[in-house]
Amino acid sequence: DIDSNIGVDGHAYVSWALANVYKVWPIISNSELGDLDSVSKILEKFETRAYLIENIVKELVNAGVDGINVDFENMYQEDKDNYSRFLIELAPRLHEAGLTLSVDVTAPDGSETWSLCYDRNTIGKVADYIIFMGYDQNGVSSTEAGTVAGANWVELNIKKFLGQEGVSSDKLILGIPFYTRLWKEQDGTLTSSVVNMRSVTVPEGVEKTWDEETKQYYIEYERDGATYKMWIEDEESIKAKLDLINNYNLAGAGFWSKDRESNTVWSIINEKLNIQ
Repeated sequence: DIDSNIGVDGHAYVSWALANVYKVWPIISNSELGDLDSVSKILEKFETRAYLIENIVKELVNAGVDGINVDFENMYQEDKDNYSRFLIELAPRLHEAGLTLSVDVTAPDGSETWSLCYDRNTIGKVADYIIFMGYDQNGVSSTEAGTVAGANWVELNIKKFLGQEGVSSDKLILGIPFYTRLWKEQDGTLTSSVVNMRSVTVPEGVEKTWDEETKQYYIEYERDGATYKMWIEDEESIKAKLDLINNYNLAGAGFWSKDRESNTVWSIINEKLNIQ
């Protein structure tokens, strides 16, 4: 079953968006299931997949939207083929209704449940768009401080998508973060906290240095016996990632998430992607 949170406000947003010539692809996520076993049980049988697909199509038609963004994350590697089968069965039902299928995936060559659970080649053939979530290069579970999305790491993985994964460039959308992490090292312990792009501040007296590999400004400073580090997401780092979209002729960009960005970033996005 689907727990829909579109509601009155969501329907009002859809009406506004369509009136202003925007396309709307609501997201469907497995995040509320809470465990990997539940995903397995849904995906392993044709009957449960078909039931889910019927519910998805019904929700989308009732909402009057243009498509869907399927965001299933944290699955067993053993569920890879069943997940592909689910998408193979979903795609024609969506297309019959004139709806677009986009699917989120992580970077290739990572852990079993985070990366190896996707058959990106099959997804790239079945879906209208495959969205590479270009984050977190270093996340909450990382054992050392590092950038959330360095341009060098993003480019390396774009090449993997287009090469070893066989995804067509005109189907690949690059997901770009509107956030970074502030890392704290103290007494041999590493922790981090998310900092939205619009909330990034450089403490007084701290100098930013440009990291040519990640295409980001970097800061490091000491406070109260702790070392703090941050690879900053700002207009310059976003420009570098948008350049990769143009360099590799990708389908476009996605951003996570709205209202985390700075006020000036949209003019840069419009200019780099030639949005009129």
